[in-house]
Amino acid sequence: MKRLFFAVISLIFAATACNKSSNSQSNPPAGDSATVTVVNGYGSGTYKVGDTVQIWSNALPANTVFDVWTGYNNLLQNSGEWHNTFIMPAQSVTVTATQKAITPYSLTYEKIKGVNILKNVYYYFPTGHKGIVYLLHGTGGSANNLVTTFAWIQMMNDLVAANYAIVVTEAEEISLNTDLNSDGKLRWLSTPLDSTSNVDYGNIKALRDTFYKRGYTNAAIPQYSLGMSDGGAFSSSLSYLYHFKTGVSYCAQGYQLIFNSSTTPFQFCMAKYDNNDEVGAQGDATALTYNQLLTSRGICSKYFSNDHSPVYPQRFARLSSISITTSTAFFNELKNNHWLDAKNYIKATSDSLAPIFVANPTLYPTYNSFNATQRIFVTDQIDQMYADHHFYDDLDKTSIHFLTSQCQ
Repeated sequence: MKRLFFAVISLIFAATACNKSSNSQSNPPAGDSATVTVVNGYGSGTYKVGDTVQIWSNALPANTVFDVWTGYNNLLQNSGEWHNTFIMPAQSVTVTATQKAITPYSLTYEKIKGVNILKNVYYYFPTGHKGIVYLLHGTGGSANNLVTTFAWIQMMNDLVAANYAIVVTEAEEISLNTDLNSDGKLRWLSTPLDSTSNVDYGNIKALRDTFYKRGYTNAAIPQYSLGMSDGGAFSSSLSYLYHFKTGVSYCAQGYQLIFNSSTTPFQFCMAKYDNNDEVGAQGDATALTYNQLLTSRGICSKYFSNDHSPVYPQRFARLSSISITTSTAFFNELKNNHWLDAKNYIKATSDSLAPIFVANPTLYPTYNSFNATQRIFVTDQIDQMYADHHFYDDLDKTSIHFLTSQCQ
């Protein structure tokens, strides 16, 4: 599961790479190289004109979200994303990562009656919230798993900073630990497409009605869905069935039956090297086809494909319990054991690497010193950088902009 740069967006970058920012920069250097200086982040160095440059913000302290890049930000795909790319112009560039504090918040956990059983629910309703976003886990996931995963936490922080309410629950099959439709997996039930005979759609409606009755929100507040993998596919049908304002899917193509008739704006956030047996390269291509189907029908839709990104030494210090020194040590373990190519792109997914790390403690002492939480985080980061089948936080602001403004 993944990391960011977008081939389609690169065309836009190429077209705008020589536009000058209003911010003062140094004169063009001699030769075919120029310098990038990243303040409060990483990616500084000398690059050839025309190279794709990747930059990253410093790690975010608690109760803080990434704000914007300032400086030569007209080159960037979205100045609000903590990880960005641009095409190197014939001019030295300085960009600065900025962060902003958010009011501390915490999710409320409660068991709330669904159609048949009490459901695990996490929620937060800011005062004056402008929308309710249902966050949907993937196959085998759970409500607890979602709210404790680093990339999802970043998304929730960004949603709260944008004044959205959050609701997280889980598929009925997960709650019951029972494969209700005998498909061999525990996940959301996408069919039948109605709230009467399908318990998962019914549960969302029951939770919504509970929050209405309690006065936490009301029917005038728009609703949205954002899901990963099977949760992304469920997002397409859920947003269609209940006429949500928009829906977003990460690493799932959704269903043609939905997109043949839906009028709900929908965004696809795919992964270029997705290896999931129900998605993969074919699923990525199908998602693009569905995106084009919607737009051909005059329905707002956007498509992004998360590309792989290089490992940088401080990457793993994004987790507050991992220091920059420790992150750098683990980076060196990857580099010294030939898991990074000449440009520091990771060569394999965590499914392949983690067993090797554990079986060879003398070669990977830093990894083997990590606790369980740190190991999960580290392997998640590897998959995000590989652009495998994984929820990623490189498109938070892009997705939130789609919720707010769709294709405007």
